[in-house]
Amino acid sequence: MAGRSSQPRRNARIAELVESIGPPISSVGWSPQFVAQTLEVLPVATSEGQLIWLKPIHADSLRVGLAPSAKPAETVLEVLGWYPLAPLIVHSTSWRHEEGRIVLTYVAVVTVPASLPPDSLVTMPVRRVDLARGGATSAPESIGVEAVLEHALRHLSWLVRDDPAVTRALAGWQEVLAGFEPEPFRSLA
Repeated sequence: MAGRSSQPRRNARIAELVESIGPPISSVGWSPQFVAQTLEVLPVATSEGQLIWLKPIHADSLRVGLAPSAKPAETVLEVLGWYPLAPLIVHSTSWRHEEGRIVLTYVAVVTVPASLPPDSLVTMPVRRVDLARGGATSAPESIGVEAVLEHALRHLSWLVRDDPAVTRALAGWQEVLAGFEPEPFRSLA
């Protein structure tokens, strides 16, 4: 009988706990079972007049989890500070669905520090690649990071020509981005 009398007290404690911290994660809209948010940061820079990008030593790209309450651009700035990379511009360029989650990608034009923390990021030359193409009403089956980077640099090429703030922040980048013809214009040519 002692178990029966403690049941209402236990239910009251659980109700109190749910009220203070919220319902079980599986029953709320931002649960990983329903939405998984990943923020991908593609830091790019110039080195000896060539475009480079920085990626983690042990991963295809720099990715972090994005809390539902987080502001993506602020999170990008925070992540860049870990290395430390000084941003010239930060811009959202794309999103994609990958392995059950949404990946939101930002390109960050940075000034590379004299040295990076050990075992953190490596510099890679930017290689030109074809964009990933899907159907008229469907996404590509897979999208590699280098195709995302290609898209981001084409986006920057357009912004450096069209957006006064980006033009000022990236003074001297017009030549570096000259080969990255903005995709809307290239498709119309």
